[in-house]
Amino acid sequence: MQTLRSADIINAEKHSIWDLAPGHDNVVWEKAAGARVTDVDGRDYIDFTSGVLVANTGHCHPRVVQAIQDQAGLLLNCYDAPHPLRAQVAERLLGFAGGRFDAVSLATTGAEAIDSAVKIAKAATKRYEIISFADGFHGKSISTASLSGMPGNRRSVGPLVPGSIVVPFPNSYRRPAGTSVEDWANQTMDMAEEMIRINSTGQVAAIVVEPFLGAGGAHVAPPVFWKRLRALADKLQALVIMDEVQAAFGRTGQFFAFQSLGIEPDLLCAAKGIASGIPMSAIIGRKALFEALPAGVLSSTYGGNPLACAACLATLDVIEQENLVARAQHLTETFHARFATWVKDIPGVGDARGMGLSMGIELVVDNISKTPDPARALRVVKKAAEDGLIVLPPSGSDSNVVRLAPPLVLTDADAEEGLRRLEDALRYTISNQPTP
Repeated sequence: MQTLRSADIINAEKHSIWDLAPGHDNVVWEKAAGARVTDVDGRDYIDFTSGVLVANTGHCHPRVVQAIQDQAGLLLNCYDAPHPLRAQVAERLLGFAGGRFDAVSLATTGAEAIDSAVKIAKAATKRYEIISFADGFHGKSISTASLSGMPGNRRSVGPLVPGSIVVPFPNSYRRPAGTSVEDWANQTMDMAEEMIRINSTGQVAAIVVEPFLGAGGAHVAPPVFWKRLRALADKLQALVIMDEVQAAFGRTGQFFAFQSLGIEPDLLCAAKGIASGIPMSAIIGRKALFEALPAGVLSSTYGGNPLACAACLATLDVIEQENLVARAQHLTETFHARFATWVKDIPGVGDARGMGLSMGIELVVDNISKTPDPARALRVVKKAAEDGLIVLPPSGSDSNVVRLAPPLVLTDADAEEGLRRLEDALRYTISNQPTP
């Protein structure tokens, strides 16, 4: 049988697959291992995406693959019936989370986990309003899109779920001149509290927040923001739902990102890196909160299925035994040291930031006006792919942030080579001319 090449596959998908976003369609993946991807034409790439923050342990880690293969011959699905691995997953997750957490519900996607956490919060507080933040992203279902502060995810799908209140997040890069990061965070929280006072009916059940804005452009809030947020939740007698769908499992240099923020959420949502590519998510909380819902309300067809649990347990073993949390800390230093030089030396690189190995490079027309440059961001993504480096499609509300999220197993050599290729793409696209 004749092998389909990249152009043939891309054309076939355009004919029958809906909603192919720009920036996702430049490489036709065939296989991957570690932090390397091979396309259908046999070309090799360094991966700075982890799929989409999924392959924390690297693509097709042998131990994860073996666990999946072994389980596939035993049992794939038993709906909500007990099986030997589910309790093991729950106990391992609770052990890593620590604190007051003592209950887990397993689901399939990040959006499903957020939706379930909101259900729990509404039932436990007997209130219905949910606070979230501008440029936050919590999923693409109608309920999670209502919470997401990304304008593109909310357009054309209204009316949104009643009680959804979106407030400002402290964008440090675009703070007023002469204002410190901490002062701007305080001013932003002052504005947020005023918006809640104006728009809330006094029925706030929860505040949903990411440890960093992922799809919103890799923004990171200073410590004072987290103190204010926890104090606000306590004042409103509302729960804090931490959306760690992208952040958990070592990516930020902590097993869970909240462990470096100085607060403990009431409900914790995790997915993506939980099972190295097998769909799975988890809601972690306290039994006293979960008990507000009748039994069975959070169950789902594929939630906690044996295959996903096997992949999860193997993933947790790899993260722990290969010291990938420490590895993420080391790689973070490498990336951020390079970013500091790019901001100074490369025109149009307005800011480079992130939390651990979830990072973003914001491209602007010039560093004075800070006018977003989404066209250049897309050119950088395409040029990087031409040079053998895969980065995430442009993100942020203006689509001008090039996002990076490499696997935690990335070697020092591949990190340096990938950064060199990305720097070349950034310099090549200084001109406003499209990539030839």
